[in-house]
Amino acid sequence: MNRLYIDRRGLHARQARYVLMLAVSCTVAALTMLGHVVVLAASALDAYAASLVGVPRLAYLTGRIVEIVRECARKENL
Repeated sequence: MNRLYIDRRGLHARQARYVLMLAVSCTVAALTMLGHVVVLAASALDAYAASLVGVPRLAYLTGRIVEIVRECARKENL
């Protein structure tokens, strides 16, 4: 009677690689989704702030911050 032997020596290593690959791909996908959610929330918050404050006033505040940074850079000789 002939017996059929299956070589299972590499099976555990292959399964471990598969599980590791699956874990890494799920982690990357989760971080990608989280990044998208953070960016969308930040842009929604920016739009809400612009609607509350008003675009001209927001532009003035941004320009004023730029002027202050330039003055500090001149004083520090940067």
